[in-house]
Amino acid sequence: MKKRHPLTFYILCSCQFWWALSFYSLWAILPVFLGDELGIDQKTSFATFGAFAALGAAMLFVGGWLADKILGAKRTLVWGFFFQGLGYFIIAYSAITAQPHFVFIGLGTVAVGRGIGSVAPPTIIAASYDKNDPRLDGAYTLFYMVNNIGAFLAQLGAPIMAYSIGWTSAFILSAVGMTVNVVTYLLLNKKIKQATEADKRVVPFKTNSLFLSGALLAVAAASYLLTNLPLAQFVLAIAALVILFLITKEMKKEKPTSRKRMVVGLVLMGQALAFFILYNQMPTSLNFFAINNIVPEVFGIAVNPVSYQSLNPMWVIFLSPILAHIYTTLGEKGKDLSMPGKFALGMLICAAAFACAGFSQYFGDEKGMLNPFWIAAPHFLFAIGELLISALGLSAIAKLFPSRIRGFIYGAWNMTLALASVAGAWVAGLSSSGEAEMTPVESLVSYGNYFYALAVASAIVGVVCVILAPRLNKLIEADPEQEAKEELQTA
Repeated sequence: MKKRHPLTFYILCSCQFWWALSFYSLWAILPVFLGDELGIDQKTSFATFGAFAALGAAMLFVGGWLADKILGAKRTLVWGFFFQGLGYFIIAYSAITAQPHFVFIGLGTVAVGRGIGSVAPPTIIAASYDKNDPRLDGAYTLFYMVNNIGAFLAQLGAPIMAYSIGWTSAFILSAVGMTVNVVTYLLLNKKIKQATEADKRVVPFKTNSLFLSGALLAVAAASYLLTNLPLAQFVLAIAALVILFLITKEMKKEKPTSRKRMVVGLVLMGQALAFFILYNQMPTSLNFFAINNIVPEVFGIAVNPVSYQSLNPMWVIFLSPILAHIYTTLGEKGKDLSMPGKFALGMLICAAAFACAGFSQYFGDEKGMLNPFWIAAPHFLFAIGELLISALGLSAIAKLFPSRIRGFIYGAWNMTLALASVAGAWVAGLSSSGEAEMTPVESLVSYGNYFYALAVASAIVGVVCVILAPRLNKLIEADPEQEAKEELQTA
């Protein structure tokens, strides 16, 4: 069996590192920046952050369509890098000139760039492996690990840069990362595998012009929606319904066996939606819990509490190769846990993470402050759940949906990110005291009860996933005789 991964995989891992360094630098400081620099209250800053994350994720289905039908995955990859880099430069400019409206223009540009290009990497990776290649789960897990190396460095370093040098320095770091990716693509373009039929076609000048015009209009629309949050949420809900309709339409074109697998894929998307709502607590409620109630010191070394977010990617980096090895070893023996089983286990572990965070309220000192263990432990548990659900979600899509719509489906998968970003921001707003100022002692109790509620909700979802797992497994397992009949009918 082949052990080494294709060259395309390593090139995209390099690009993903710089993408993560760029995106998560902004991710780490945006809610705090909106409050400290723009004077936006906590609930609104959470909602704005959620809308920004949601718009980028929602537009991924457009990126998938462009990759499948119009530009090809490789071209959407580089255009995505370009627009995101431009957006980061605009945000940096706004910080230099103290003109807040440029922040929303920059965020809109980043969101559009993310929508255009972020479907391309998993699509290209999937095309680089043969069907049923046992290396694919491990490849996606390692790819996710590289993403988290960039995220770790970004979430650790960006807050330090923002507070010690200035907000502009952190935003410029993001812009530099995207610039590196554009240069890497231009140098190694021919080494990257073509992933879709559109990659093999020459794109006419007229098509490119229409694409650029549409992208600029999308930037304007996204920038406006970020200043009109109720309208943004309404648009996202409509987009989700349209995507669901299109997926069900595509299901009707498939053979019964393939259709059953697509049903499983849709159910797993629903389970992932619940997970991503929890995931969005890290830059919002968990982040502000660390700011308000975790001692800003580790082993006698002062730490910016915003940088505690880097604990999650740190644990992911540590755990990824271990889980990748476990998947490969068990897969070779035919004993690997099924995809629905992994999702169910991941949700139960997320419940344990929030239970741990809630339990911390009994260990605060007289000032209401906690040892850093009480933020490190939940992040450790959350990282395991994340690797079981988020990292393997890409692999699930590759296995359960037909390759002819893979780019579109990756976009649809990321629509769950969009809805979860909005819902997660709303849920995080429940942890805010509003205008009232709370002492650390009071906030510790408030956060503890909030995390307990999330733990109960996560446990309920996890139990439902456990109950559904055997039935989903039956839908995934192909009947050889039925598949043979379907092949004969097609022939």
